[in-house]
Amino acid sequence: MKQTSLLTLVILFVTATFTIFADTVPEEQVYTIGLTDEEMTRLDEVGKTHKATAPPIGEIRNPAEWEPSTGVIIRYPLHIPVSLVAEMSEDLVVVTIVSSSSQQTTASNEYSSGGVNMDNTDFIIAATDTWWTRDYGPWFIFQNGRQAIVDHVYNRPRPNDDLIPQIIGAEWGLNVYGMPLVTTGGNHMSDGLGMSMSTRLVYNENDSLSETTIDSRMYDYLGNDYTVLDYIESYGIHHIDCWAKFLNPTTILIKDVPASSSSYALLNARADFLSQQISAWGQPYTIVRIYCPVGTAYTNSLILNNKVLVPIFGSAWDDDALQTYEDAMPGYEIIGYSGSWYDDDAIHCRTMGVPDPGMLFINHIPTVGTFDPNEDRPISVNIEACSDSGLIADSLKVFYSVDEGPWDFVMLSSTSVPDSFYSFIPAQPGASEVAYYIQAADSSGRIETHPFIGAPWAHRFNLNMSPEIISPDSFLIQSGVLFSYSPEFSDPDDITHTITFSNYPQWLTPQDDSITGTPLIERQLTGLDVEVADIYTSDSQHVTLVVYICGDVDDNGEGPNIADLTYLVAYLFTGGSEPPILEAANINGQEGTGGPIDVSDLTSFVDFLFTGGPSPYCGILVE
Repeated sequence: MKQTSLLTLVILFVTATFTIFADTVPEEQVYTIGLTDEEMTRLDEVGKTHKATAPPIGEIRNPAEWEPSTGVIIRYPLHIPVSLVAEMSEDLVVVTIVSSSSQQTTASNEYSSGGVNMDNTDFIIAATDTWWTRDYGPWFIFQNGRQAIVDHVYNRPRPNDDLIPQIIGAEWGLNVYGMPLVTTGGNHMSDGLGMSMSTRLVYNENDSLSETTIDSRMYDYLGNDYTVLDYIESYGIHHIDCWAKFLNPTTILIKDVPASSSSYALLNARADFLSQQISAWGQPYTIVRIYCPVGTAYTNSLILNNKVLVPIFGSAWDDDALQTYEDAMPGYEIIGYSGSWYDDDAIHCRTMGVPDPGMLFINHIPTVGTFDPNEDRPISVNIEACSDSGLIADSLKVFYSVDEGPWDFVMLSSTSVPDSFYSFIPAQPGASEVAYYIQAADSSGRIETHPFIGAPWAHRFNLNMSPEIISPDSFLIQSGVLFSYSPEFSDPDDITHTITFSNYPQWLTPQDDSITGTPLIERQLTGLDVEVADIYTSDSQHVTLVVYICGDVDDNGEGPNIADLTYLVAYLFTGGSEPPILEAANINGQEGTGGPIDVSDLTSFVDFLFTGGPSPYCGILVE
């Protein structure tokens, strides 16, 4: 009985001691976003708390940052301003990782006094080492339409941080798939459509694996084809979010720097390279440059639903940076926030968005280009209600506007394939620009559009009958005689055109919609290129120009001479060969006149050669 009482006292003492320490906020250890010198001695500890698993099975999709979100993960003590927490809490749940119930109370008090919507807060009690939830937090996927977590090996010897994805998965009842790959969230950006990008840091930190193996793991766990890019700088943490950001599936924001910067040429080359790559929408990436002088990190922003939270630095370039986002992302609310930011560590690094687990996922490859205005334009789309609530049939619409006019809509119809729908945007009269977006709703109350922001960033295509050049593609020109050319073309739905000439010989000069000039007295084969463009499309043609010398009957470039006279006599009287260029033998013409090749041409030739008659002038050949 005494032994039992003693054991009970010991258990009570240990429990009380644990509770006391659990409710005590430990002094925060000083870390950097990069590896500290002390951590460099413990690299063997990277991943020691990580649990690798087999990859998920089924259809896997890694959503993009701009997709519908219901939450954002941060860590307390805060390393973002409480005003930013308040802003995020207006629209979604701010999930704060705290070390204890005591720290939760402290955080709640700070939030409440800072204007945070406390109804939109949640807390997870767990030990952490640092505040960079982007780098160690969970990577979300949808597995056959169900939200799950992929847990990478955090590339720091920070065991508490590395456990967070497992803890969140357990807290929220989500499957967690441990990906045996050392990496970090700040070095990964996904387009939500099966493509993602990182710097080669991921290759360097997994040097025991081949690049092919690393790429395969990204595909197996995330469903992403993987693009790995070389470093921009020879120093720093080499995270892709330090210099680039997906704004939508076909638009990438890329840092711009002063010309004196060591990374200036590399960033320009990277922007040029990415502009030539093809996005998941089948279009080359549109590149938006944002000027980031030393000490700023304007690419390190966070997209949460219809807001873009941009770090600002009290710099003269803050307003320009915000305007760049405004111009690049129409319809979004762009908000700047000051904080303890660095040029490689700002809002994006210290937050991790949580995709809506019941989102309406609308998948559509936009119609772009120029099409016949007399034809209806087909639209196909897949719509998946991850909430398992049924789609509302009369909500499934394609809204369209012609030349910035009022919005109209057509209904989407289902196909025999699950979640697949189609419609047609009607033919429109004449040349026009059509903007459109897709809308869907389900019985959970969710309403979504594609693109995400809807009308302000609507997809666009053009309707137009292309111009067609109908004038000849070759001309015979008499040397020494003025030549003028203007293309003839048809275009039934446009009245304004631009005509451009290129690759023409020096003796020609463009003037308005024509090109004129007088070739030298020499035989030459040359040409020019002409393009006729309306506001949407164009037609082009290469025009061959054959310049001949009048009287050079044998077309050897040396006439007119006795050899040409002999050639002409043989042709007219003894069955000799036809002159290579008949017009060159029709020498008795006058400007604007002509006729057949006959004895009168021979007479004129003799007169020119032997009696001082007029120089040959080749008239229009009439057979």
